[in-house]
Amino acid sequence: MNKKRIGVVGAIAAAALAVSALAVPSAFAAKKSIVIWADDTRGPALAKIVKQMEATVPGYAVTVKAFASYDALGAAWDKATSATGPDLILRDGALAISGSKSGRIQSLLVSPATKAQFASAAWGAMTVNGRVYGIPTDVDTTAMIYNTAMFATAPKTIGEIYDYYIKNKATLTNGVCSFNGTWGAQPMLTALGGGAWGYKNGVADLSTVVFNSAAFKSNVKKYLIGADGKTNGFFSYDGCDTAFKAGKTPVALVGSWNMKDIKASGVKYAWGSLPGTTAGKFGNQWAGYAAAYLTSYATSHGVKTGANQLLNKFFATEAGQLALNEAQADQRPLAHISAAAKTKDATAAGIGASAANSVKQLAALDDKTGGANWYSVSDDALKDIFAGKDVDTTLDKAADVLSKNFANFAKG
Repeated sequence: MNKKRIGVVGAIAAAALAVSALAVPSAFAAKKSIVIWADDTRGPALAKIVKQMEATVPGYAVTVKAFASYDALGAAWDKATSATGPDLILRDGALAISGSKSGRIQSLLVSPATKAQFASAAWGAMTVNGRVYGIPTDVDTTAMIYNTAMFATAPKTIGEIYDYYIKNKATLTNGVCSFNGTWGAQPMLTALGGGAWGYKNGVADLSTVVFNSAAFKSNVKKYLIGADGKTNGFFSYDGCDTAFKAGKTPVALVGSWNMKDIKASGVKYAWGSLPGTTAGKFGNQWAGYAAAYLTSYATSHGVKTGANQLLNKFFATEAGQLALNEAQADQRPLAHISAAAKTKDATAAGIGASAANSVKQLAALDDKTGGANWYSVSDDALKDIFAGKDVDTTLDKAADVLSKNFANFAKG
């Protein structure tokens, strides 16, 4: 029986084919899976847009695990191991701190172009010891709404609101109302030159207490106190929501959770940011951010490159954030600035736009080393001032307590 001989060239070609067959994966080879964990709202939304996510990471499959609740997700994360844990997880900003300390969350390299698409406070919430640990997705904060029957366009200065209030005081209850106590009053405090701590290059400076700054003292006397030394009613942060919903207050500081009752009231309103004493400057509201994080498990699973690409090419982009948001039943205020402006839900868009003026809420506000935390101190100080106690003395006393709180927190 005759056999065909394979010549030298033919042998080399055959060998090359054999090697290439081993080196190039089959079209039917299983793709590595990037596993994402999320809660009961973000999880189902992500599951709807898996194909869109996979389009940004060719060669990978994306798997989403949605937990029954936010707490269930947290409990699972606490127990996660390299064998069971996710490659990406969507969680609140606190995970940046705890995850960086434990080593379970990996730091990220974020381009200047990407950073420019988010407010500085968003990156501040994700940064620990100079390293970024997450891509901000949405923001939990407040914004200003104004009664369009009183202001056709957003007021440009706090003085403009004040003048309107004084002129129409006989028919108004307040000028500005914070629906959410002193926490929600932060835009007013900062608009007048106060607040909690100062900032250096955009970073909180806990060694500088601004609650008794010269500017704040002066503006409190100018805008918040009447001729009798007590509140003139211009600003309220306690039970004033009824007045706004009755059309007796032109401006309110609200969160998305307040909007159901406001909409039911029938008041016509528009969104904006509380202006400061100078046009173009705004008050700064407290904000908390949620984010998408790269876990240490992605490395052990061999998908770090793909997971990192998914973060930067999907979660950090306008298109990705809009896709995730619109897949949810209730849209959220987005961290991505241009995406926030294009969000279809008016409340989410309004709060998202105002979030550009927000500042990161730190746990230093809860410190009680001086005798009481920031919330109690600010509340008591405003009550005392509105009741007629001396502004300078009251604010200096409050600042003394806060300086002890912040100094203790800064020790770490």
